[in-house]
Amino acid sequence: MTTPALEKISKSILINPNLGHPSILKINNKLKNKDFQVHFLFISDHYDLETFTKSIQNQISLVPLYDYKWSYKLIFVKKPKGLFSKWREKRAKKKRRKFFEGILKTGKDLDINLKRLKELKSRLHRGDPIFPKVINVENSSIIPIQNVSTTNNLNPQEFLIKNHVFGELNKFYKVTIEFTLNKEVLKFLKERNFVMFDVYSANHQINYHSLVISKQKWEDFTFVHATDLHLAERNDKIYGIVKKWTESSIKENVDDFFETVRKKLKIKKKIKKEESILSEMKIPLRKRLINPNNQFRRFIKLMNRKVLKNELDFIVITGDIVDYTVLSRLSKKLRKSNEFNYDDSNWLTFKNTILNIPSKEKFKGVVRGEELNCPIFTTLGNHDYRPFHYDLTWAEMYKKIGLNASEAIALNELFSASPITALTKTSLALKGYLTEINSSFDFSIKLGNNLFIILNTGSDSFKNVRDLITGHPSVTGVSYKQIKYLENLINNVIKNDTNTFLFLHGPPLNSGGKKYTINIFEKKGSRFITQKLNEFKESLIKKLGKPISAARIDGVFNMKYGSISSNWEKIVDFCKNYCILTLAGHTHDSLEFRLENPEKKTSVYDAPPFRLKKIENPAAIYYDNYSEIYSEAKSIKENGPFVVQTPALGLGSYRNPDTAGGYREIIVKDGKLNSFKIKYIKR
Repeated sequence: MTTPALEKISKSILINPNLGHPSILKINNKLKNKDFQVHFLFISDHYDLETFTKSIQNQISLVPLYDYKWSYKLIFVKKPKGLFSKWREKRAKKKRRKFFEGILKTGKDLDINLKRLKELKSRLHRGDPIFPKVINVENSSIIPIQNVSTTNNLNPQEFLIKNHVFGELNKFYKVTIEFTLNKEVLKFLKERNFVMFDVYSANHQINYHSLVISKQKWEDFTFVHATDLHLAERNDKIYGIVKKWTESSIKENVDDFFETVRKKLKIKKKIKKEESILSEMKIPLRKRLINPNNQFRRFIKLMNRKVLKNELDFIVITGDIVDYTVLSRLSKKLRKSNEFNYDDSNWLTFKNTILNIPSKEKFKGVVRGEELNCPIFTTLGNHDYRPFHYDLTWAEMYKKIGLNASEAIALNELFSASPITALTKTSLALKGYLTEINSSFDFSIKLGNNLFIILNTGSDSFKNVRDLITGHPSVTGVSYKQIKYLENLINNVIKNDTNTFLFLHGPPLNSGGKKYTINIFEKKGSRFITQKLNEFKESLIKKLGKPISAARIDGVFNMKYGSISSNWEKIVDFCKNYCILTLAGHTHDSLEFRLENPEKKTSVYDAPPFRLKKIENPAAIYYDNYSEIYSEAKSIKENGPFVVQTPALGLGSYRNPDTAGGYREIIVKDGKLNSFKIKYIKR
């Protein structure tokens, strides 16, 4: 008897909505509209519509997520009294057992103490699933982003097929489902502004946090902008490695330890090297070390508290989500062969931090996390394109995470890297992001009269070598297709009363500051620029009684330094004419600029020293701490628009490491931008 050949296992993968690009549906405050329709985008190896439809029938379910406070109320009810009290108590016990079996994986001990209850905060409670009905399935073809129809955000893009993101799967389907909210979800919505759902689909796939039902009218709401997380598995290892290495080296052989440090630091002066090195170690490592992973864990806890108070609706993360893609623990041979997958990447680190799924290994100095109880929207940064790690001793980068030079030596044995490989970029680095986080590079979300546009500004740019070698690399910028996409939004979506927010990783505007201004390519007229940016603060110029034109900085500083390389002037023009607020990251600084129509236009060099073509600047640019100066809607509207950089959440800037842990809270009241202040997780 011959064994029949094994049949090929068919796959159908839900690619939209996803963790970094959820769908937000609206429900009124009275919770009367219980029925909803939502569109899903699948990619499959089924080429027949009917066969695909059959493969997903009864395969989709929506699992609601509840926070621990609401779950406590559901479980720990007062002892029932009166009629049917025994039956009600029995029912309550059954609910408690079911809850703890699902969350704690045990139903034996229902008498949980306070300490055990606090542990429940770490993960959201998954409620009873809702089973939707598939009401329509249709073919979905690839339409370029510059086409007008892509403004609906559900058209698949060519890069998914071109880069084999989903392997051999290349057939797209648009699926419309219909579902009704159950009593449990409606009861939860009486206390919370929104409820999130995990979407379970065919092939045991789970798209976490990808569907949201919100009570918001989108007239009074709050969202947070975070950027430059720089997550990596190695961040959690650094504390233990440095601590162990330093202690053992000093204890075992003091002379050898200081000799190693002296050689590494190239100390030539005849000084007491022991004193110079030990002086750096006065502050304990646990108080100095900045672990970007811990920064993000603390941020999540802070955001969860805001959600519990109905003070936060969503978060936008603009790039450098990971520090680099491939886990540094992988062998050099495996890394060079590009034979790595999602499980071998820091995209898994990001997703596990969001969901608070603990690592199999236990590391010292790692703070306890929580699952994020808020929808996020994401885009990419230049670090997200980098597959390989870098050496923390380069350009004294160890200082940005609170280490001193002697401690950085301990990391070299495990984390040393080649300068060439550390700056390489590859589309393969994005595979984990596109399959598990967000399958869209560019998209927009319309919520009430508010339009949120999220654009990918690409990888490191080698076009402007000066910026790269000075440690402030430009990013590739935006393409013609992306500019056309913005034009389509202008013509079809943006109205006179639309609040348009633009999110980018690479900033449209940036200044090199005092350090890099004495340069032949920065020369304006007959003098070199030696002024500091702070000397041009608009509020300072007004106090000195000078005309407002004296505060204009675009004629003094190169505002294209370390920013977007391609279509720079078109993006600045879009920010000036259509955006109320543009938010970016990349620099780890907190610069804020104001735009006006210029009476006299200025220009900048495109990419010196190799390209000396001048680009016309379409805006008059001013600088100040505008988010502190203008803190109500009227003044913001009268003085805007604004282009701002938000400090890095994960790391500080080169000039000021203390800016680590920054984020920006944006408040809209009565349909108008009311505040966009910077806050810090430790202040």
